Amino acid sequence: MSIRRRSILKALPYLWLGADMRALPLSAPDPGNIFFEKGNLANSLPYSVVTGKSSRALSINPSEDTLIMICAGQSLATNSITDTFTPTNGSKLDNLAWYDGTNWAATTPLLGTSWGGTVGTSVNFNHKIADGIISNGKFDRVIIVAVALPGTPISYHITDYIGGEPAGYYRMIQAAAKKLAAQGVRPGTPGVKFLLKWNQGESDTQQFTTQSAYTAYFNTLMALCAIDLPGVPWMVAKETRYLGVNSGAVQAAQLALVNGTTIFAGENMDSIGSSGRIGDDTHLNATGGGLAATMGIAAITAISF
Repeated sequence: MSIRRRSILKALPYLWLGADMRALPLSAPDPGNIFFEKGNLANSLPYSVVTGKSSRALSINPSEDTLIMICAGQSLATNSITDTFTPTNGSKLDNLAWYDGTNWAATTPLLGTSWGGTVGTSVNFNHKIADGIISNGKFDRVIIVAVALPGTPISYHITDYIGGEPAGYYRMIQAAAKKLAAQGVRPGTPGVKFLLKWNQGESDTQQFTTQSAYTAYFNTLMALCAIDLPGVPWMVAKETRYLGVNSGAVQAAQLALVNGTTIFAGENMDSIGSSGRIGDDTHLNATGGGLAATMGIAAITAISF
């Protein structure tokens, strides 16, 4: 089985990527070369069906502590877990659609990333994390920006074209930042903190990426995102498990990136064993999603913003 994006339709049929691969700017300013700003149908990527969802004003209350949590990486950070989830703090949980800048109440499945299964049972563990950090008092409100893309090595996130195919997936983060800024929300806005949350590495296990290469790719990614999100901290998961095998080289890179000031330690996703995975021993089941959420809540709570 392959989890590269080109073969994802064959390998993981429940993570449909969709066919709209051309830029479709829907709001200004548009950063250009966004390869699929808007999916067309249910099961497209990004998920963009707003039927049954409630629109929300993006307006920031400076007396509240608001976190804008940009969730990037690959398939474990998509709406891929077959489960159900009703947040405790639904009135304070938003979901910004990176492709057009609209803001919605955060409900399953999250807008902006892929999904599998059915509406209501395609859960994203980041949704649970956002709810948890409100419940424990870390933030009053969380705006989730889901931009993870299945089957993507880290190199695909920083290179605009791979083999003539549009890539450069950092541009989803760039689009989100520009569309937030167009509405007056940016790093330094009173009451607002940003976090770039990185859950990725399985495809680099598959590709035998070295520690030095992964480190170089990540540093490039961080620099590209810093253009529009200066000073925003990252949280990097230890995440490499592919078909039950971990990559020591990628793990070493991820762990060494953490410096406690600009890059913080995320979830130890590789600690989730086979009982927390579906049959491919890669993707999470409901049990694994719960474990990942618990780790994510603890990791974000430990960060001093």
